[in-house]
Amino acid sequence: MNLLLLTEGDRTSSMEFTVSGRRAEHIRGVLRAQPGDLFRAGMLGGKLGTARLLSLDRNTAVLECSVFDREPPPKISLVPVISLPRPQSFKKVLHFIASSGIPKAFFIGSARVEKSYWKSGAMKPDAVLDEVRLGLEQGMDTIPPVLEFQPSFRAFLKQMETLDFPRKIIGHPAENAPECPHAVREEICLAIGPEGGYADAEVEAFRALGFECVTLGPYILRVEFALSVLCGRLCP
Repeated sequence: MNLLLLTEGDRTSSMEFTVSGRRAEHIRGVLRAQPGDLFRAGMLGGKLGTARLLSLDRNTAVLECSVFDREPPPKISLVPVISLPRPQSFKKVLHFIASSGIPKAFFIGSARVEKSYWKSGAMKPDAVLDEVRLGLEQGMDTIPPVLEFQPSFRAFLKQMETLDFPRKIIGHPAENAPECPHAVREEICLAIGPEGGYADAEVEAFRALGFECVTLGPYILRVEFALSVLCGRLCP
């Protein structure tokens, strides 16, 4: 936890906050903090500040943070469109999105996405929020990404027709596809398929919307690794 992420629900007075559970345990067991110690803190959805530990017991930590006056880091200019992966990969993808400054992401259905994935425990709103918060704490950010879920591939294509991105890229090992470009200085919409890849008809549907196929080489990566590698190459 690189940032103590606070919410209005933690506030007990104008400048005091009380946290429990995982955050209090981290302060006590990992940071081994003592009253008077200072921490990097941030208000969920707001700005960054500094918190001072007032007291700590077995279950709770009481902190003082008088002002949140620093802006969180800027978001990157990339919006991924990801075919919903298996639950464990989904959690890793969420963590990466929240920790790397991605402002928005779409999770969609496609031919090779198991329908059962949409009903997994990882998709429950509280589970999604917990993973996003962990990612924000890792990346020292306070602004959660906007997440949209669309199980219907056709419905997503219709939605995509109304969105305008200067550059649209699909990571897909199509024949004669060029290598993924480096340091693209314009906003990108990046489509990433399931580990089995998009079906041919789906690739053609993306191409009809202006997406260009690029490749990372002959190796097939898990979704969470493909996203991190593509972001690293595409973002300046």
